Amino acid sequence: MILLALAAIPAAIAGIFHPKRPSWQAETLAPGEVLLGTAQAWGDKVIWLDARSGTDFSKAHIPGALPLNEDDWDGLLPQFLNVWKKDKIIVVYCSSLQCQASNEVAKRLREEAKLPQVYVLKGGWEAWLSSKK
Repeated sequence: MILLALAAIPAAIAGIFHPKRPSWQAETLAPGEVLLGTAQAWGDKVIWLDARSGTDFSKAHIPGALPLNEDDWDGLLPQFLNVWKKDKIIVVYCSSLQCQASNEVAKRLREEAKLPQVYVLKGGWEAWLSSKK
């Protein structure tokens, strides 16, 4: 019992004075990823880019979003660049958490177009839809 009590003292002190650790339930983000709430908080600074197919985009999309997908990259990129401004933050989304189209479009924007502040929306279109329920 004495040994247990002696071992508990340093543990208690470390628990009190140790910097706060992140919650186990905190969302983890991949590099270049952003949560919907954060992107929405950026307000008018955001340009939303839809990396889904043209068919999916025409059915529904985030209000104000522009289409930019890999299939139509050469035709859609110039249209996007005409409205892009340096002070804007780009948030790319596709259909879901498993969808990689948004990551590919974001990568091309960073590497080929050399654009700063390009993020991928975690959860994509599904995250947007869930927030509207």
